[in-house]
Amino acid sequence: MKNLSILTLICIVSLSACNSTSQKNSSEKADDIILVDNLLDKADQLVEKQIKLKGHVTHTCKHSGKRAFLVGNDESFTVRIEAGGEINGFDQNLIGNTLVVSGTLKERRLTKEYIDQWENELKDKAEDGSAESCSTELSNINDMRDWMKKHNKDHYSIYFVEGTNYEVVE
Repeated sequence: MKNLSILTLICIVSLSACNSTSQKNSSEKADDIILVDNLLDKADQLVEKQIKLKGHVTHTCKHSGKRAFLVGNDESFTVRIEAGGEINGFDQNLIGNTLVVSGTLKERRLTKEYIDQWENELKDKAEDGSAESCSTELSNINDMRDWMKKHNKDHYSIYFVEGTNYEVVE
């Protein structure tokens, strides 16, 4: 009888532990979703890690469909999503929808030297007359330098996600 009571107690404790774990996991899953607007706050800690990112689709690549671009409420910051895993491509019909994308956060660092070389190439092309000077690119370069100075960094980070799957959400 004593063994039966101990066995019953173990079963009850095990069942309650399972129930509390599943409740905890379901709430953790909701907390794991990062909004595009909040990605920069923690991006450097999440590089090469699996994330879930939520944002609005502003563009999908028309020809290949292998890229989609997400924004949050602040449309000045865009995150590129690369198709991979279960994602064969991004359809044009996704534009305007909200997605939660699962994938690996990646970082491409543009060094100060790279940015300097890029600027010199743009200026050389403009001087040679072989290409029209692109004021947008030069403006982006200046913005990158300003950001590096403001954040005391020797590089400019471009973050993107190698997506493995996504779902359309409200």
